[in-house]
Amino acid sequence: MAHYTGRPRFEWDEDGRIMTLLNRFAFVDDAKRVWSVPANARVDGASIPKFAWSILGSPFVGRYRKASVVHDWYCDVRTRKWKATHRMFYEAMRTSKVSGAKARIMYAAVYYAGPRWAVAADYDSRLAETVSAEAFSLEQSALAAAEAIERPDVTIWHRRETDPQAFLAMCDDFAKSCKSIDDVEAMIEEKMGATE
Repeated sequence: MAHYTGRPRFEWDEDGRIMTLLNRFAFVDDAKRVWSVPANARVDGASIPKFAWSILGSPFVGRYRKASVVHDWYCDVRTRKWKATHRMFYEAMRTSKVSGAKARIMYAAVYYAGPRWAVAADYDSRLAETVSAEAFSLEQSALAAAEAIERPDVTIWHRRETDPQAFLAMCDDFAKSCKSIDDVEAMIEEKMGATE
């Protein structure tokens, strides 16, 4: 059964936009894959497209906060495929008791307009060390303990053309007509065009 390991504690940076995680925590998905986030990781919710905030709320408010932090981190380090990362976000939201309808809309937002990457091309080995070391432990890795980890300055890509209005108009369909995230993906592909 999917679950979180540990309870995350945060501190807002001076800019009021970035949060620093004060302790390591992890999400363990149904397949028992560990999605570990190191202490000192800095996240800003940018993995959730801003146009979706108007209907969903900010990434750090509500039940999906933990899922958002794990998703943000893996969108930064890109050590796992983008699609697996977005699917983990959905599963983590459901584990956090986000309703199925809201979780499908949020999943649709990241699937439609969230970050994409090629794992091999964008792999950041320094950041990857912090997520693989002691994956099943809540202790900080030596690298994470040394100093705050900076977000990498590597290009990630998004859908070439994004139509926020068309997406927002479909949110009711994502919530009510779709029964799974596979349905969400199919609806986006059919009505909004191929994603790659």
